Amino acid sequence: MPSQEAAIRGAKEIWLPVFASVMTTVIAFAPLMSMSGIMGKFVVYLPLGVIVALLISLFECYFILPNHVAEWMQGHNPAEAPKNKLQSFLNYTQHFWDKKVTPVYVKTLKWLLERKYIFLSVVLGFLVLTGFLASRMRVVLFPSGMIETFMINIQMPTGTSLDQTREATLKLEKYIKQFDKSLVKDFVTTIGKHVSVNMNDPNIKRGSEYSQIRVYLTPVTDRDVTAKEIIEKLRKDIGHPPGIKKIVFSRPSGGPPVGRPISIAVLGKEYKDILPVVQVLKDKVKKIPGVSDVEDDYVLGKKELLVHIKKAEAAASGLTVASIGTAIRATFEGVVATSIKSLDEEEDIRVTLPLEDRSSEAALKSIQITNNRGYLVPLTQVASFSENQSLAAFNHEDNKRKISIFGDLDDTKLSAMEVEKKLKPLVRELLKKNPGIDIKFGGENEDTKESMKSLGRAFILAVFGIFMILILTFKSIYQPFLVLITVPLGLTATVWTFFLHGLPFSFLGMLGTVALGGVIVNNAIVFMDYVNALRAQGVERRKSILKAARVRIRPIFLTSITTVCGILPTAYGWGGLDEFVVPIALALGWGVFLGAIMTVFVFPLALSIVDDVALKIRKKKA
Repeated sequence: MPSQEAAIRGAKEIWLPVFASVMTTVIAFAPLMSMSGIMGKFVVYLPLGVIVALLISLFECYFILPNHVAEWMQGHNPAEAPKNKLQSFLNYTQHFWDKKVTPVYVKTLKWLLERKYIFLSVVLGFLVLTGFLASRMRVVLFPSGMIETFMINIQMPTGTSLDQTREATLKLEKYIKQFDKSLVKDFVTTIGKHVSVNMNDPNIKRGSEYSQIRVYLTPVTDRDVTAKEIIEKLRKDIGHPPGIKKIVFSRPSGGPPVGRPISIAVLGKEYKDILPVVQVLKDKVKKIPGVSDVEDDYVLGKKELLVHIKKAEAAASGLTVASIGTAIRATFEGVVATSIKSLDEEEDIRVTLPLEDRSSEAALKSIQITNNRGYLVPLTQVASFSENQSLAAFNHEDNKRKISIFGDLDDTKLSAMEVEKKLKPLVRELLKKNPGIDIKFGGENEDTKESMKSLGRAFILAVFGIFMILILTFKSIYQPFLVLITVPLGLTATVWTFFLHGLPFSFLGMLGTVALGGVIVNNAIVFMDYVNALRAQGVERRKSILKAARVRIRPIFLTSITTVCGILPTAYGWGGLDEFVVPIALALGWGVFLGAIMTVFVFPLALSIVDDVALKIRKKKA
């Protein structure tokens, strides 16, 4: 057959299964673009890039590749001796595959077909075991392996001046300077505020008692020490210096901006009702292994001296509330006496009392106010005084006052969801004892739940879309269901991959698992299409399965191994490690490889069982 005709005939033969295979992968990735929230914005370009690449490759496969194949095959006669080493190698591998690998596979498949019910029972038990294992695995939204910066938040006692805070912070900087330059690249100190690890967090603490050291580490690929180990070393070295109220180490997550690993909001009408509940929860959280830097946002402000106006005495003395307030403000803030103009600027001249005369309670009580008759009236005659402890901020939610508890955790030991499970019994008890209190879990745990819901919806849409594509491809109802049994086989491969690597399920790992659903069915589509072609030619059912296995094992192996070879180097950092994409590479790489191995054995057996059931139904009808 001429090479051009052979190329066209080959393209016609495989166009439908190739089209179905590409479209199932497109359908698997497409729902990921509909994910909501910050995670949806974060991942939208990944499925978009994959879909565009797949559609371009489909065009290349139909219209460009056949021309290349026809040109390459011109003058090529398999019976002739190889002309070069490459051709010799290709002939050897083809001979090895046809004479060694394929006969062993077909022989094994024949043996399993005779024991198909026993073997599939074992597979079903293995799936149940995998489901149990998956339910016991930790879920961490974004592992913290790629962190290259962290913050040290320092809080001094309320009322501390900026100079005192600066001096205390400078003493802590020496501990950072002791680290090798190969670990710590630089650091920046800010006096007067705390900025959250999430740059979008509006809750910035400001005040003269606050300071922050932001430490920048060298790239992960250039050091053997993790950010967690550096933080623990600093925590141990610094300890708790005298004069500092609190030191908290915080680090960002490894992905898009999300909440703190632990975030618990306690809501109520009054702080006096909320504070006891907050303290009980904080004590419990601190005792959970792997949790560190537990704090809350109930921050006391400066002490206040309240002035209570005696309205009757003030009126009798010829004073009003407004005139008393103006006099107090003028005493402590001063009064603008005049202004000086210079070029385009205007400078105010403010007259105030000396600092020593306006920084004490005695100075306040010594104020005398001119009444409407021109006489001086002592402030003590028309007002009483009381001290009060102020708050730095009043936080509200749902028209209730709120105190939030925050904390960090070691994601190699436990996840935010596990922390919530440990706290649930205590939360139920606290809610029962305190009817007016409400407790909400947020932060990373809330983001994890939302992400899992979005991924769950995406997975359901993907499976439904793949099912519809398969119906259109095979013009059958039961065959798409048969093809879809490969999806749990791929999921099984992913679960065991993460378990054996000692990794938790992460957002990107679950993303790869959803995408795997569209990739893993491709092997079954290619197999099922050839079985249908053989049966249309009148080949007996069992023989059609064995012949399809003999013919399709090589393309199934080649497509799977090329995918694995393209992905696993990323998973293991061959040529450069990026831990951020490791989970999705592991899920797709090992999912495709192990899923393909299980598919070439399980799918033919499942197909044979369906044939047996169909035959029994026909006999009953007859």
